[in-house]
Amino acid sequence: MNTLEIIEAKKRGRELAADALRELVRDFTDGQVPAYQMAAFLMAVWFRKMTPAETVALTAAMLESGAQLDVSALGGPTADKHSTGGVGDKVSLLLAPLAAACGLRVPMLSGRGLGHTGGTLDKLEAIPGYRIHMTNDEFMATVAEVGCAIVGQSANIAPADGKIYALRDVTATIDCVPLITASILSKKLAAGPQTIVIDLKTGSGAFMADMKRARELADALVHTAEHWGRRVAVVFSDMSQPLGVAVGHAVETIEAFAALRPGGRAAAPADLVDLTEDLVTEMVRVAAIAPDRESALALVRQVWDSGQAWQRLLDWVRAQGGRIDPQREDFGLDVADRALEVGAPTAGHVVDIQCRDIGLSLADIGGARLTVDDPLDLSAGLFFHVKVGQRVDVGQPLATIHTNDVQLAAKAARRIEQAVTIGSESVPHRNLILDRLGA
Repeated sequence: MNTLEIIEAKKRGRELAADALRELVRDFTDGQVPAYQMAAFLMAVWFRKMTPAETVALTAAMLESGAQLDVSALGGPTADKHSTGGVGDKVSLLLAPLAAACGLRVPMLSGRGLGHTGGTLDKLEAIPGYRIHMTNDEFMATVAEVGCAIVGQSANIAPADGKIYALRDVTATIDCVPLITASILSKKLAAGPQTIVIDLKTGSGAFMADMKRARELADALVHTAEHWGRRVAVVFSDMSQPLGVAVGHAVETIEAFAALRPGGRAAAPADLVDLTEDLVTEMVRVAAIAPDRESALALVRQVWDSGQAWQRLLDWVRAQGGRIDPQREDFGLDVADRALEVGAPTAGHVVDIQCRDIGLSLADIGGARLTVDDPLDLSAGLFFHVKVGQRVDVGQPLATIHTNDVQLAAKAARRIEQAVTIGSESVPHRNLILDRLGA
């Protein structure tokens, strides 16, 4: 089939053979298929969907477009985590050293944030000297030595995904289950871990806003990954309000690192601790380091409270060139010092938070991208102080904005105030962990 025939077949809802998908992906990656034809194909997939077999075939084609890392020499069971993105989600910064301290090897490829969602790489770049790019050999050597490493996706890892994702971003085809599945797993499979845990977020701050769509994506991820013999678990978590308190790059990194200090688990935001524990527990359980959730959770808490995970963090950051001062409260990271408080306009109970708007308020102060080329102010950030169900008084701080531009802060403050609904009647606190699936 030529490219036009492939587009026509999918437009009509016909199932495509693996060879046709492999040829399309290969030719687009090599520049032989123009972007306008691939855009037409992606929109046809958005409307007509894909069968499970097609999703597996598309994932395979994207995986085979680049190198695949060999994790056989890492000296232990391998595992990774993927989050579908949210506001204040700094879990990877705690999870990687925690999992390493539990005996896992964690080769983590991470991405940047876009729009209202944050990216792990941007948070890591707030650390002076931290190398987000390494050769494949350096990456594997660091994981073997320290137990974990977090880098950006290199040009030779699933290059088809990079080109296709950029096109999806400008053709309104981001929210398509088979395309999301192939994008996530082509990278995760290329990195080689045998255990993959997915943090699949739902709510106003997530791409999958409702559980029905989230379950559809979870089923596709589990089925597709199992084709390659991977052990997969999905944790459905709530993203209808920011995770933790800090939202931004330097401030989130500081919050995450502070939580791993000895004694930090008790002082850290409860939702951040709960989700991190749950995800690492799933990694430990699914990788068969512990026989059940109870013993896996006990191990996670033991390495956290004993300082073993803290030492792994220091070793990992140092191994990737990062310079932090463990004695300082801010670890030596640069945080904008101009602060503006956003007070509650009325007394009552927080009944709703438009989480997406909290993420966009970070973009208002230069701390998030609306396009892939936007510059970032890594020192800009905010602290969001309230949760759904909490009672507030008039003038009580909803958020504190840190920025280098007071005018930008005023714009962000208006957005935050409008994003928080305060009512007279109390509402229940929202569950953070909504469900689990797989493995």
